[in-house]
Amino acid sequence: HIICPVTEAVVSTQSTGGVSVSPTLPSDLSPYVCIVDAVFGFSFKGANNIRAPFDTIIPALVNATVPVASVDVPSGWEVETGSPDGIQPDILISLTAPKLCAKQFRGRLHWLGGRFVPPSLAEKYSLNLPEYPGSDQVVLI
Repeated sequence: HIICPVTEAVVSTQSTGGVSVSPTLPSDLSPYVCIVDAVFGFSFKGANNIRAPFDTIIPALVNATVPVASVDVPSGWEVETGSPDGIQPDILISLTAPKLCAKQFRGRLHWLGGRFVPPSLAEKYSLNLPEYPGSDQVVLI
């Protein structure tokens, strides 16, 4: 089930392939096994100024009793400082390299997807990336 709080055109485009799509977040999240949080990206600014409909989605994810898996930066977190009052995901999936806010992550599992980072780029930005086993594209850190 995908929650896509945008225009009807986007919802109908996304609904192909047998995946149900809803423009609103269900009030009862208990039937779900896991919620994937990919609402905002790493360039998000202004955790105190979230506009509708996200101003109701973020608090619902904060209070969810179902495990939350956040992609790259938990939605509502500042990329450098995190957000102690924001979403506290059980799982964080960092892309390319963990962002500074990942220091605030207190969940169970932290995965990194970024094997594709060229050594020259890792060196340029002083990235201390882990080794990836075999041909795996992700690693548990």
